[in-house]
Amino acid sequence: MTYDYLENLKNNHLALQLLNANHFSMITGFFYQAFKAKKVQVLKESEILNLLDDYLYEINEGYTEPKYPKNAKAYLDDFTHQDSNYLRKYYAYESDEPMYELMPDIEKLLAWLGGLKKQEFVATESKLKIIMTLLKELEFETNLSDTQRIESLNKEKLAIDKQIEAIERKEDLRFDRRKIKEQFMQIQATSTELLSDFREIEHNFRSLNQEAKKTIASTQNGKGEVLEKIFEIEEGIRQSHQGESFYAFWDFLMDTKQIEDLNSLLENLYNLEDIQALDPEKNLENLTYNLLNGGENAHKVLAKLVEQLRRFIDDQVWVENRRILELAYSIEQEAIRLKEAPPTTREFFRINGVKVSVESLASKRLFSPSVKEAFSHEIKAEVLEVDLSKLYNQVYVDESLLKQNIQKHLQKVSQFTLKELHNAYPIQKGVSELIVYLKLAQNMANSYIEDKQEEIVIETEEGQRKKIVMDRVVFVRA
Repeated sequence: MTYDYLENLKNNHLALQLLNANHFSMITGFFYQAFKAKKVQVLKESEILNLLDDYLYEINEGYTEPKYPKNAKAYLDDFTHQDSNYLRKYYAYESDEPMYELMPDIEKLLAWLGGLKKQEFVATESKLKIIMTLLKELEFETNLSDTQRIESLNKEKLAIDKQIEAIERKEDLRFDRRKIKEQFMQIQATSTELLSDFREIEHNFRSLNQEAKKTIASTQNGKGEVLEKIFEIEEGIRQSHQGESFYAFWDFLMDTKQIEDLNSLLENLYNLEDIQALDPEKNLENLTYNLLNGGENAHKVLAKLVEQLRRFIDDQVWVENRRILELAYSIEQEAIRLKEAPPTTREFFRINGVKVSVESLASKRLFSPSVKEAFSHEIKAEVLEVDLSKLYNQVYVDESLLKQNIQKHLQKVSQFTLKELHNAYPIQKGVSELIVYLKLAQNMANSYIEDKQEEIVIETEEGQRKKIVMDRVVFVRA
């Protein structure tokens, strides 16, 4: 860290600007109470104004003159001003009320300030074990030969066998209260860091999205060049280390089995009396929901990039169509003018880039008389037999019944794919029923379609088995 780097950091980093702010204590204390203490990520304007109004009243109480005289709306505007920008203000989909959330740098500042608090207990052993585990895994997957890898796995196998023998001998190998506390503190700290990382990932994706918008707004090039630039940005996001790590994490969250295991582990965690005493508020109880919510927000930012492409193409088509209409209108006006005032000179009109093609008489083909066709006037009656039974045997798919199947299964599990729904409620009317499921998934707010392929085997009414390869459809409990 050089002097110039630190000077630039001091002048431009949002967290350091807040540290140097005149109202640092008031601002930081409010952010902690409004977001961190209540475990929320986004607040509506009405909600945050009520919280800020109560917070200011509590601080000003006891002073003859208010320490912070402005109203809550004025301070909230200061928090989102371009010179401070501590909060991000935006409008959610189909909402007229502004939403507010902490900027990633402020998230880091609150986490850092929380770490300054003196801790009665520091989990050193568990942190060292995590470091050793990561180092061993890195060495195992990079430096060791196949022979050494097999030898290492055999050692682990031997250690596991000894542990099994110790359990069979009824030896007490379980964690004591100190180890339970140490492990839980490490889990809690890691989960907090992970949720904060989502804010930064979302912010980075949003910055790339703004770059794409800037490219679209400032370009004078054709659609092809702009689309190529946008696709390069999106591909860069996906192929970057951060993008690969995020999509690997998102695939983990989309795995129903993994989510069920995580929910089960969290539920069993709070069945322990020691954990209940350490965390009576159950801060990790909604970890799965928070992870899904954070990942979904980052995913929506990337989806907006596609939406910008669609709008750009629509705008370009509209501009081109308007230009064509203007040219046609100008030609019509010129034709009317020439009709009312015929030209007196030989050259009276020019079209740039167009020339008249001249053909000589010698280039034309010789005349050939047309051949007369002989038609028969006899009309032969032909009887056609048409099978109308198919008109009465049309396949009817009850859309309301399929909706009921989805709602019933959502009551059992929080998330499932169309393939899993088919296993629970088999598709009985072939491809027609499958298409109705796809229509429902497209129109439902708590479902989405992924690029990942999956196979679904259905049986038609004729008894034929068909394998269908399609994008994976996921339903999530709202």
